[in-house]
Amino acid sequence: FTPPDEVAPASDAPVAPKAATQAPVAPATPSLPKMADVPAAVVRSAPSNAVAIFGVARQSAATDSAAKLEDTLTRKLGSAGDIQFVDLASAFPPPEPQANPKADALFDEGRAAYDNLDPDTAAVKFKAAAEAYVQRPGDLRPEKLGETYLFQGAAQLLNGDVAGAKAAFTNALLAEPSLRPDAGLFGQDVQRVFAEAQTELNAQPQGTLAVTSQPQGARVLVRGREVGVTPLSGAKLAPGHYPVQVVLPGYAPFATYAEVKPSAPTELKTKLASAPGLSALRDAAAKAGTEAAFDADGVPPEVGAIGERLNARYVVLAASFQDKKGRLHGEVQAWDLRTKNRLRGVEVDFTRRDGKGSPDAAADQLHTFLAGAALPQNRKDEKDSVSSSDSVLRKPWFWAAAAGVAAVTAGVVYVATTDRGSGFNPVNGLPGGISF
Repeated sequence: FTPPDEVAPASDAPVAPKAATQAPVAPATPSLPKMADVPAAVVRSAPSNAVAIFGVARQSAATDSAAKLEDTLTRKLGSAGDIQFVDLASAFPPPEPQANPKADALFDEGRAAYDNLDPDTAAVKFKAAAEAYVQRPGDLRPEKLGETYLFQGAAQLLNGDVAGAKAAFTNALLAEPSLRPDAGLFGQDVQRVFAEAQTELNAQPQGTLAVTSQPQGARVLVRGREVGVTPLSGAKLAPGHYPVQVVLPGYAPFATYAEVKPSAPTELKTKLASAPGLSALRDAAAKAGTEAAFDADGVPPEVGAIGERLNARYVVLAASFQDKKGRLHGEVQAWDLRTKNRLRGVEVDFTRRDGKGSPDAAADQLHTFLAGAALPQNRKDEKDSVSSSDSVLRKPWFWAAAAGVAAVTAGVVYVATTDRGSGFNPVNGLPGGISF
């Protein structure tokens, strides 16, 4: 958590990726986790009504239910089409691919041997270079790997190893399907065997790749190109080994090689780890999501810190916990950091799939607080209730009423308290001395 306008001492500034402009790091304070250990990131302007949602587990046994509640609220609100979420990609830009000097040096040595008509040495160097590239799938440049296999195959062909050359050409096509041998560099023998490898590869029945991640919604890249988001199923690929990356803003990228077999499905499952910056935010959310914090008046300092760090107007915490009998419960609270309005008392019963107390009903109440309208429920409202379509419920003055904040679900008006504690300014500072 850092103020974007201040300048940190050079000795305390962590090293950021080249593509990111580093923000300074504020000293750690007793009220928050060790923020000084969190790498700074570029924070761009977010929409004025941006929403940040965090699931909070009050006990370790409630971790999965907290993650599922966060996912349910995010998906339901996102499907409404009128909610703007914080841009985690801007707040936590992904690391830039790093150079692979070892592999590059081996490639250059192989190229020098190839140009000096030493195919034996060239084949060994190109093979070693390809292995070095493959060992780092997260930093892989598919076109460079394909070029390496192409030269390896050409060197093997000069040695009379036609089968080895064809296998190398197949690997080149798997790495970069658009690759073709340059007629100015390679003779007709290379062109012919390469074409045979391509024909044989195209004749093989394709397999499928399925990728799931926790959390969902991560981008899936195969050979550096996006093929969909998780959960991903049915991505058709020719048989072979592929570099696969699973990328989600705020989380450490996952990279591996997946083997796709002919006419068979290949499944890849991963649990993404939070990047340091997002981990600090989740620690702050956990502190603000305790039972004592939910019962207290005023804006928890950690909520204000989260809102400022992410340029969010609304901060939503979805807490999950176990009672003495081991039953799971949930509670959702939301803060409007601009008006200091607060939505509270939204309880969740994880045993209910729909209706009052269900996660979907909680999403409906939350949407009403955020956007002034209930989510479509496809059911008739009771005659004596106030309909969520009534125009008065969409008026800003209605939501900013001094007596409280109204929330509507299933056509019924609920009242959420408005904090009456000390004033809060998310830009100039926070209660408790927490600042960026």
